[in-house]
Amino acid sequence: MASNQQGQTPIPSLFTRMETEITNYRARKIELSEGVFFSQYRTIQRIYKFKNRDLSGSKLNEDLSYNYYFDITAPRADSETKNLRFDTKHILVFSQNPRGDFPAVFISNAMIKKWMSENGEDDKLKASIEEFTANGNIGFKKVAGGYEAVDALNTSVTNQKAETVDDTDLIERHELTASQIMAMDGWDEGAKEETIKELGNKMFKATEYTTQVETTAKRYEVFEFTGEISEFEFNELSEGNEEGDKNKYILAKVIVAGLRSQGESGGTNKKYTLFAEELSGVMSDHYLYAHRGKYEGRFWRVGMYELLFDHQIRANEIGNQLARGLDWASKVVFKSSDSRVLQNIRADLDNGDVVIADDLDQVEVRMQGMDQLIADWNRLIADANSLSHSTEVVTGESLPSGTPFRLGALLDQNAGKMFVLLRQKITLPYRRVFKDWVLKDLLKDLKSKDIFNLTGDAEVVDQLRMIMVETWYIENLVAMGPHNKAVADAIKEEKMEELKQVDPTIENSKEIWEGVFKRLFITITGENSDMADNIQDIVNLLSLEKDPGRIAYLLDSIYKIRGIP
Repeated sequence: MASNQQGQTPIPSLFTRMETEITNYRARKIELSEGVFFSQYRTIQRIYKFKNRDLSGSKLNEDLSYNYYFDITAPRADSETKNLRFDTKHILVFSQNPRGDFPAVFISNAMIKKWMSENGEDDKLKASIEEFTANGNIGFKKVAGGYEAVDALNTSVTNQKAETVDDTDLIERHELTASQIMAMDGWDEGAKEETIKELGNKMFKATEYTTQVETTAKRYEVFEFTGEISEFEFNELSEGNEEGDKNKYILAKVIVAGLRSQGESGGTNKKYTLFAEELSGVMSDHYLYAHRGKYEGRFWRVGMYELLFDHQIRANEIGNQLARGLDWASKVVFKSSDSRVLQNIRADLDNGDVVIADDLDQVEVRMQGMDQLIADWNRLIADANSLSHSTEVVTGESLPSGTPFRLGALLDQNAGKMFVLLRQKITLPYRRVFKDWVLKDLLKDLKSKDIFNLTGDAEVVDQLRMIMVETWYIENLVAMGPHNKAVADAIKEEKMEELKQVDPTIENSKEIWEGVFKRLFITITGENSDMADNIQDIVNLLSLEKDPGRIAYLLDSIYKIRGIP
């Protein structure tokens, strides 16, 4: 790592390039095919307008009528999130050599569950699934000690037509406090101090172009560039010289402050390089993305909200038309040629008087075309359900009366195939995240330890105690003398109760870790098993099986697949 500062010296070319890339990302559209234009920035901004249920910025129309928002997207996104669910208990380490690597696999599973518990992985997993479903994309970035999610609102993609993250550079924007900047390991100390001294700003903004909000504490805007830069650009930043080949490119991470020019958000025209480091490998070794939709010529895939843009707008139109029409239809209107009758009719009606008039008639105010609007609403909802795979069996609603149980089970199985595919789309990148970014670093720490003290995950601890009981029993079997199975079970139970009084420990052996990482894999929700795909076969076997023992085994298999205790 190296860095330098730019006070009145010429601005490094990478600063100018970053400003240009950010401007192009926000202002320009790309042409996906002839006459079809797309802007990832504008699409993301629009998605978050729908997420916040505010498309116009005001709840009042020009005629002061209320503008209702009939949210048909969020329930469908929530339903998909529910069907894609997985959490920390589903993440397991396994080996191609299960017998030989059993100690390493067992310890790795115990330690990775402990790491997930300490780092709040349950919340991160659920948030990732929610964003994957709603936005259609979720990015992960490798950081010291693990990973973190990429903020779509504050990330600029330089190549919006990229198919994978290897085909583009990324520029992230961060708002940090002074203490957060000082806590960053590896950042240039002098540049950190100058940044805090010169670039403080009390005007906080959630994203670069949102409205400023004044705060009592200073915040600092930092930009993080990850991608290919020339050797000349890297040396210009890290060593302050203009040496290096302009045509030789390397993968690098550069973090800068003061990217904005004078006059923009309190800019001082002082720019600092906080961090610059050459990276190994390719972009996907440092960033990973899970995409919900298929590639259609753009990096940003279609998620649930974008999929239902038009349906949501039409739902609001129909809902507001019905609301305004029903408001008018709820009134009673009379007509008469006698103006005195019209002036006094309200008082007469309130007082219960008889209204005497020659030509008093009630005006028909029933809403016209209401049945067509309702039919249009029903067609809209049916089409939205079809696009989002949100049928009754998926959302948990009751099936039509008379639907056979077996047919309901088949519908459930068929609907689940789509969610198996989507679950694989998000878990495949997660497997790389946990193997290459989490497990790899954990193994380095495990090799250096002499004793493992296992606490936290009750299932892992109980498994270890059971192994310890069986090992102790075999070692002392001769000394115990002849006994039957009932006595053996009682002895083991007594030993188990004794072990439960203390946390179990394992003595480390350096040999078990030699070359093990290449044989270890991460599985999430059982990608190494097809049991979940065979539930219907098991149900069919249950109807034919007569042996109570085998029936109990098949039922236990279904319970295990479904996570039923």
